[in-house]
Amino acid sequence: MQNFMENNMVRKLDQPPKYWDRLFAPSSCLAMITTVDAQGRPNAASYGTCTRVHHEPVYIAFTTTIGKDTANNVFATGEFTVNLPRWERDVLEKVRICGLSFPPGVNELEKAGLTSLPGRVLRPPRIAECPRHFECKVEWTREFANGRLMVCGPVVAASVDEDSVDKDGYVLWDRVMSAHYTGAPYSNGFVAAFQTMWVDRPYDGPEGAAYDLNEKKMLKEI
Repeated sequence: MQNFMENNMVRKLDQPPKYWDRLFAPSSCLAMITTVDAQGRPNAASYGTCTRVHHEPVYIAFTTTIGKDTANNVFATGEFTVNLPRWERDVLEKVRICGLSFPPGVNELEKAGLTSLPGRVLRPPRIAECPRHFECKVEWTREFANGRLMVCGPVVAASVDEDSVDKDGYVLWDRVMSAHYTGAPYSNGFVAAFQTMWVDRPYDGPEGAAYDLNEKKMLKEI
């Protein structure tokens, strides 16, 4: 971990709230979520189901398994931090390590060889090897009959590698290199999610004009 800090240190920039929506892109990403237990011990777990569910204010939601450390910790502390990893083999290998079921109290970041950074506002650590971080307070949870738990809360602080955004807070896709998780049926593979294509909308109806007007209003408010 020390070698990463010495050889790959990139300054983290705190981002103002007006940039949080554009920073979490695409709207659903592979994530490593960090929490702490009641004693302050850190936990890190990998999730393919992490989504931005509201624009302004920015809310993030994910699902986990009831009884797992992440679920227990969000119930105990009401905090979680979303760290978005890059589509790089060495990082994704560590994502898979953090997805293993270690005993309670084990520090997955140490097991995976990842670097812990203090949170800017909340107790869960940030992961230095991830370029983007969203610190969230739990607002509500919902338990499902199959033993799954949905957790949702607003972002209260966000930070990013200084070389991964432009001056207006928009992500640089070739730097953030977002990833998606294919799921167990595909042998735990990952898909790149940072190739972008800007397309025209060949439609002249009133619905298109209304959409464009609403989009302009939203961007002006942001």
